Amino acid sequence: MEEKMVYYSAEEIADGSYKIYNNGVERPFAYCYLIVGKDYALLIDSIIGLGNVKKFCETLTDKKIILVNTHAHSDHIGGNFFFDCCYMHPRDMALAAQSYGYKKEQLYEMALQSAPAEYRDRIVLDDNFADWDPIKTLPVYGGDAFDLGDRIIEVVEAGGHTAGSIVLIDHKTRIAYSGDACNGSTLVEFDHSLPIIDYMESLLRLKKHQGEFDMMYGGHEIFDNTIIDEAIETVARVLAGTDDHVEADGMLGGKVCWAAKKKEVGYGREDGKRFNMSYNPGQVSVPKDWRQVIRLNDNTEKENQA
Repeated sequence: MEEKMVYYSAEEIADGSYKIYNNGVERPFAYCYLIVGKDYALLIDSIIGLGNVKKFCETLTDKKIILVNTHAHSDHIGGNFFFDCCYMHPRDMALAAQSYGYKKEQLYEMALQSAPAEYRDRIVLDDNFADWDPIKTLPVYGGDAFDLGDRIIEVVEAGGHTAGSIVLIDHKTRIAYSGDACNGSTLVEFDHSLPIIDYMESLLRLKKHQGEFDMMYGGHEIFDNTIIDEAIETVARVLAGTDDHVEADGMLGGKVCWAAKKKEVGYGREDGKRFNMSYNPGQVSVPKDWRQVIRLNDNTEKENQA
């Protein structure tokens, strides 16, 4: 009989704090984090939805689990659909809705394609896959906090990568859970990313909290808190027009720029520093206009006239 697939592994990174990642993929696509408090547990992100992350977390704690997302990209919300509800910044809610509609059969095929050959026979279409149907989404804002009973997890707005990106600071363990807000390959190139001038405001806001944490556990990478200083320095060069401005193909097509030259071989910057980012050169110095302008589209007008 074929051994049953175990989709997740966990590593305790601090007292009652776990880094969770997928097994059976070529590399960890992303990390999520479970923080277990006296009253309840907080799951920060749910990664890509390969395996029932809620059931796995229940092997780590018997506390009620509340889910919060650092942002709305599919590799951070894929496991949301095993839960009844989640918390998310409102500026990312519309982005999350763009992921709705995927069927578990599609995710199963994705799992087969991403798994090394030795895992494929162990992956079956069962309750480890869920349809990506809408779930109740509750708002969370900068300055809010999750009180777990014996620790406070503070929310800091960190828009840039997405408009509603947040960072969550656990003051008990001095860890910031940063999603994709600030790392060695920060993508600020999308239509739903913020202009670079707004991203700088987010970094300066995060800088005010820098003394409250030592490490930044992100969705894909882990750094100490000094990467914030490298980020501010690099973004300042972009705003001044003095960055390396390396043209490249964007992840979703089109041309983007990288702020710093990358190594020819391997990962990282040519100058040895850690923070880097891609950006749309047309979205640099004009701040985001947050007004909603709601119009009737042609289809709605036709429906009203019928």
